[in-house]
Amino acid sequence: MKASRRTVRPAHPLPILFLVFVVGGIAAACGGDDRETGHARAPDRITVRGTATLDGAPFDADFLGAVVRRDGLVTPCQSGIPGVTQGRYTITVLADRAGRGCGRQGADVVFWTFVGGSKIYSTAAFAWPTRGREARFDPQFSTVVPQGDSPRVTELSGEAFDRDGKRLPAGTPVDAYIGDIQCGVASVRQAESFTGYILSVVGPDSRRGCTQGAPITFQVNGRAATETYVNHLEGGRPGTGGTFRLTQS
Repeated sequence: MKASRRTVRPAHPLPILFLVFVVGGIAAACGGDDRETGHARAPDRITVRGTATLDGAPFDADFLGAVVRRDGLVTPCQSGIPGVTQGRYTITVLADRAGRGCGRQGADVVFWTFVGGSKIYSTAAFAWPTRGREARFDPQFSTVVPQGDSPRVTELSGEAFDRDGKRLPAGTPVDAYIGDIQCGVASVRQAESFTGYILSVVGPDSRRGCTQGAPITFQVNGRAATETYVNHLEGGRPGTGGTFRLTQS
């Protein structure tokens, strides 16, 4: 029997960071040779293709994204937000050279999409490839298990500034802490005319000490930020998508 086709569309527009996060200017072109050693360098991103299913059937969706799980942390690492057509997709996922906390050997990648306005994650992850710039993965999504193979996180995104109000450039490190435990890692990226960060803060199931309901403090390029937040572990709350400014103290 031929699988039915389903169409999935978000109930509201996504923040600009999730719509057009195409990284530029913070990493070299994919692969290449190290000029000093003559050895091939690891790619700064990979291209993943496959066929996605929702509740066992191919589907259409406007958006598909990816997070990288590494060392107990989770970082959004898609370089753009492609769509899904009859289950078929192609997505580019950043490596650590292009975004802090992103792919490298030992990391896993989990995909996400939207169903009825809610983000759901693939039920399984795939391992970051040990070589090459391309990978194949057929993610499965389930409305019964919307969290899939991703831990719960608090999502924040926005611009980062120094203490004088100057916008900080692409490549600037952004870190989240609960007490002295690092619970989130990212860096500022360039997305067309927008420069900002996307950060996921994990909970205690991922890292001990990343307590739910605890205050989150931030460091921007190694300096404390004036802003704080609460680790709700409810994804991106209204007003946090693309609008949570961080300022060095």
